[in-house]
Amino acid sequence: MSVNAIKDNTLKFRMDAMTADLMERARSYVKLDKSKFIRHSIREKAEAIIAAHEKTQFTQDDWYMFFDMLDNLPKPTERMIKAAKKYKKITTPNAI
Repeated sequence: MSVNAIKDNTLKFRMDAMTADLMERARSYVKLDKSKFIRHSIREKAEAIIAAHEKTQFTQDDWYMFFDMLDNLPKPTERMIKAAKKYKKITTPNAI
């Protein structure tokens, strides 16, 4: 992000007294002003939500199939062998 980034993304919101008290109590432990505390909290929560939705989730059957395929690799096809040779030739041009 550049040094001249726009910083005028203002957000106004209302909160009930219980939430405000909870925020003040938490904020006092970490010694942050309201703005920094709110930005940090939003960023932390947003990252957690994004991570939870963007990670791959496997069922138990998926795990069994995955590890079974690792333990019992299929024999490479002619196409796979050809692709591997081509890759090796491209990545190691000075090889004999």
